Amino acid sequence: MQGQDNGGYFVRLGAATKEPAPPSYESYEPDEPRHRKRRVRFKLRPLTLIGLLLVGWLAWAATTPGGVKERLHDISKKLQNVVDDATTDPGLKRAATFYNEQYARSGSYPNLSEQDMRDDPDAGWGVGVTVDYCNQNAIVLQSLTGSGTISRLLLDGEDYGDVHGEVGCPSNLSNPLPWKAPAK
Repeated sequence: MQGQDNGGYFVRLGAATKEPAPPSYESYEPDEPRHRKRRVRFKLRPLTLIGLLLVGWLAWAATTPGGVKERLHDISKKLQNVVDDATTDPGLKRAATFYNEQYARSGSYPNLSEQDMRDDPDAGWGVGVTVDYCNQNAIVLQSLTGSGTISRLLLDGEDYGDVHGEVGCPSNLSNPLPWKAPAK
């Protein structure tokens, strides 16, 4: 059956074919290009990150009592307190310290005149602090801040903190609204 084609494949006999061996670390030659795995780079852009954080915060705030509106109000209040603390006349703190020390020594707040405040070296809080003498157990100190006037109540040797605006002596010292009793 010579010359017949069976339509199949044929194999050469006697001709040795040598396929190249797969590259290994030992047979690596520097001229050959190395095959590298392609890395997938994940890049998180700053605006995307800020957006994700904002959406996460909004989702959290929505689940809290008062919702998003209350959380924004809290942030606004904290920022206002920071501005007030940063811009409050340091004389207000010195005046509060002076009067509370006087109360600790004598059991009452002194009713000092303008002349007495200028002459007393311990009462050197300077101008900008107004003292509203309520009685021997209570005084209100007022000072300017970057966001307006604040009023601080000193009652029985305790600092009741600051409220916004020019607030005079409370009518009821057992419940001195708008101030709240200090936490103990």
